Amino acid sequence: MISQLFELCDRINKKIKKIRRNILKTKFGFCGKDVIIQFEKVINPDHIYMYDNTNIFEGFTFINNKGKFIIKENSGAAQGLTVITDTHTRKVGRLYKDPELFFDRQGDLSADVIVEEDVWIGANVTLLPGVIIGRGATIGAGSVVNVEVPPYAVVVGNPAKIVGFNYTPTELLEHEISLYSKDNLTPIDKYEKRFNKKYVNRTKEIMNYLKL
Repeated sequence: MISQLFELCDRINKKIKKIRRNILKTKFGFCGKDVIIQFEKVINPDHIYMYDNTNIFEGFTFINNKGKFIIKENSGAAQGLTVITDTHTRKVGRLYKDPELFFDRQGDLSADVIVEEDVWIGANVTLLPGVIIGRGATIGAGSVVNVEVPPYAVVVGNPAKIVGFNYTPTELLEHEISLYSKDNLTPIDKYEKRFNKKYVNRTKEIMNYLKL
């Protein structure tokens, strides 16, 4: 009898959460099809743009005043994602917690955080103001990202550094032709230069960073 009561309460609780999440979606700046969220409350939801087939799991924190968080098609984030689009600044002759700068937030620096298509973000990742995550990139669990991430790069650490790429240039060409239109392909020559510069020519540095 008691177990049945617990099961009933659990089902009711799940339905309430689902309703809250669906209501929250209506408050987003944009919400596409097949969007999955596992949180029911966030500050400034109208600054969140989630496109088709995207997800953000439990523990999402959005530290925001003016900036937007945009996550494009077929991208997703695991548990514990933190997105920061705004930060306080300092001015000569003014205290950091000067009421006009700190509390009235006139000294804020705002920059959108953008996640392009087909990106996977691991658990407990932090994305800082102005970061752009390129198409097809992978962000390792626990990473703190403070710079732009090239398409298909694999980054880990704090601060996050490139430790690899998901595809070789040949694989990339085959991959993108099967998924995207000709006018929407990642420039192969530019990708190959980055692949060599950021990965092939940095093997020893990467191994040392990963302590292999």
